[in-house]
Amino acid sequence: MEVDLSIIIINYRTPALTKQTIQSIAEQTEGISYEVIVVDNLSDDDSEQQIKKSFPGVVWHQMGYNAGFARANNQGIRLSKASVVLLLNPDTIVINEAIKRCYQRFVQTAYVGCSVQLLNPDLTPQISGNYFMKGGLNHLLPLPYWGAFLKMVAVVLKTKKTKCAGSINRRKGRLDKWSLSDG
Repeated sequence: MEVDLSIIIINYRTPALTKQTIQSIAEQTEGISYEVIVVDNLSDDDSEQQIKKSFPGVVWHQMGYNAGFARANNQGIRLSKASVVLLLNPDTIVINEAIKRCYQRFVQTAYVGCSVQLLNPDLTPQISGNYFMKGGLNHLLPLPYWGAFLKMVAVVLKTKKTKCAGSINRRKGRLDKWSLSDG
């Protein structure tokens, strides 16, 4: 089966969250073909049974040990059938056809990577590496309660929000550096 997009989700003892994510993908992603690959980091629970019972079409891969997030994603990429891959956290809720819209926009570009703005449960923007600090300080903690504080610091220091710090132009095979710009 040929698909437009391979969606990779890493599971480690989060079957309820992972099922919620897959359900939101199914409800919010129409008009493109996709596969969902769940890579499990040896959860030692009933994650596989729960997820496969609810979503029998999911490709399940058991790592056999806790390989960590990066290595598990690499394995998922190896298993993927599509030329476009989405790495998705198991606590993601897809809204407003975000995957389809992002995919359609992405395939029209020459770039090999992109990201989207993450939102908090109240739909406010989540700081997720979108701001950088002067002097090379880039230690933004992914803890939710730090978000507002870090954003305030970024505003006080008049840091600029990046649209893209650098990307690879896949047609020309070179690294293009974009300048940092406001908002």
